[in-house]
Amino acid sequence: MGDVGERVSIRLRENGGLRDLLGTLEAPTSVRKKDGSLESFNPADIAAWRIVQPVSQRAGTGAPTSIRINEIEQSLENTWPAEEIIIRGGWRYRLSSGFTYRANSIIPFGKLPLGQPELPFSQEIQYAIKEFTARGLTPTFHLPLPAYAELDQALADSGWKLILDAHILIADNVDIPTPPLPSGFTFILEDYPSDQWLKVQGDDVGKKIMSAYPGKYISISHESELIATGRVAESDGWAVLSRIYIKEEFRGKGLARPLLGELIKNSTTTKAALQVDISNSPAIELYSSSGFRAHHNYRYRSYIA
Repeated sequence: MGDVGERVSIRLRENGGLRDLLGTLEAPTSVRKKDGSLESFNPADIAAWRIVQPVSQRAGTGAPTSIRINEIEQSLENTWPAEEIIIRGGWRYRLSSGFTYRANSIIPFGKLPLGQPELPFSQEIQYAIKEFTARGLTPTFHLPLPAYAELDQALADSGWKLILDAHILIADNVDIPTPPLPSGFTFILEDYPSDQWLKVQGDDVGKKIMSAYPGKYISISHESELIATGRVAESDGWAVLSRIYIKEEFRGKGLARPLLGELIKNSTTTKAALQVDISNSPAIELYSSSGFRAHHNYRYRSYIA
């Protein structure tokens, strides 16, 4: 019997009635049940038989909230790597040449509630201010919420200013639609952020950071002009989407969902994540209607002297 080794559900005719048997088929006449016991049956008594397919774990489930948050934040950090990372206790100092808060901020990853700084809290704060200022950077914290809500409040109480609030949205890739592009538009796939790809958003900021980690760079072309872009990079089972952008004059033409779908097609994972400013209602509506759901928020707080 070819189903040996599979998890099966068997309905048996016994004593004028029916009985269900669930477990792993060890032989054509026996099943290993969940409690470890082996139960035999007569194949002649089978009324129905099916293989029980495993239920895939949905993105962002299966662990305590704080662990899931750290897992996703680590994947986002991996795919957008800082030029330098310094570990001080449970705080990770991410330092770059000035572009993007994610690559120029301190993120806690240690024990709650404050993330286990190396020095007592007030002393580590002073160290952080000096470290960032000496490099010509604005001292900034990246605060995953609700995990580090107490650290966020402590910084607020110390005068650190709120700079940005953002959602982390996640999805199971099978839930993301992959519609075709409208007529007259074509996809272009590259393995690096070309000058043409970068110019769609009007600048080349982030090229050094993006080039430091492998990714796929999708663009949409219309009449030989690139008019939309997106990036997908993978880490620890997550497809991280970023730099999703469509030129203003081409918005509302049915390009956004095909672009999201094409990014997913060029990943090998089963789950995806992206970040979006809480104030960007149109983008949030697009992602929410394309299979994404909120996982957690994060915010940036900066020390402005």
